[in-house]
Amino acid sequence: MMKKGFTIVELLMVIGIIAVLMGIVTTAASESMKASRSRRADALCTLVQSGLAVYYAQNDEWPISFNGKGGSNQEGANDNSDDNVYVLTGSEVRQCVKALVDEAKKGNTIIDVSGLWVSRSDGELSGNKVNRGAVGLDFMSAVRGTKQHPRKMKTAEMYFGYPDPSTGAFLRFKMTYSISADQLKVSRQR
Repeated sequence: MMKKGFTIVELLMVIGIIAVLMGIVTTAASESMKASRSRRADALCTLVQSGLAVYYAQNDEWPISFNGKGGSNQEGANDNSDDNVYVLTGSEVRQCVKALVDEAKKGNTIIDVSGLWVSRSDGELSGNKVNRGAVGLDFMSAVRGTKQHPRKMKTAEMYFGYPDPSTGAFLRFKMTYSISADQLKVSRQR
């Protein structure tokens, strides 16, 4: 009498088909995550840039002084040879965004700080490579603490940036100031 059931070949075929389908789903999910991070990075740049524009409109000055600063400093020299452009250093970028956060703490809602992406280390450029070891969190998780990062962050120790679209690691914003147009532009590092 023959027992009913599946043969080894049939089981291996089903397992193979499931593996192929899982590979397709994983690839699609990975691409979706990259696209989502890219959109978030662009949205964060726009958020900070509009916050800086509102800050300038309210105070008639930028969070840092550009008096006496020449164009094409060390970080921007390879990006643009325009003498009317100044690329802010990492500490200047941090100072600009921190000024927006400080205004929000005072009740002046020029920026929604809950959407900011922060880290304890700066994601600084070293040579042509970016330090991708920094871990980023959204602002509210950093202030409250999480299970993975229980130590709460103070604003004074925060660096501000965006999640790298390919890896999700923290990167700081790149800011350029056009001297002739008196305009501060926020973008991603390339």
